[in-house]
Amino acid sequence: MAARLTEDPDIRVAVLEFGGSDRSIFVQMPTALSIPMTQDKFNWGYWSDAEPGLGGRVMDCPRGKVLGGSSSINGMAFVRGCAGDLDQWEEAGAEGWNYASLLPYYQRLEHTGFGEDSYRGRGGEVGVGNGNDRL
Repeated sequence: MAARLTEDPDIRVAVLEFGGSDRSIFVQMPTALSIPMTQDKFNWGYWSDAEPGLGGRVMDCPRGKVLGGSSSINGMAFVRGCAGDLDQWEEAGAEGWNYASLLPYYQRLEHTGFGEDSYRGRGGEVGVGNGNDRL
């Protein structure tokens, strides 16, 4: 986000992070996903308010307490927003916030070696692979 904001030369951005190292084996190993999401050392421990549509239940909302934030504790998963959900944002009044408008930003972000060129990005800062890629 900071890189995107600084494309405007009139804007100055300071990026601050809080947290310890993200070099723990439990953060680096995707199959250890449940460990950083449940330990205070790695997770802020946020919970939602009671959700009326879920019978009053509260939901665990893991947020990373290490350098890299929540991206460091998500099991190395990269998932774009669902096209239907993004289109609903515009239908709810967020003009210009729809899948077609946001696709170019996803493509700028990604560096992939699979998928259709019209769908995936090739030169972005975030490497995106699939289950066939070696770690």
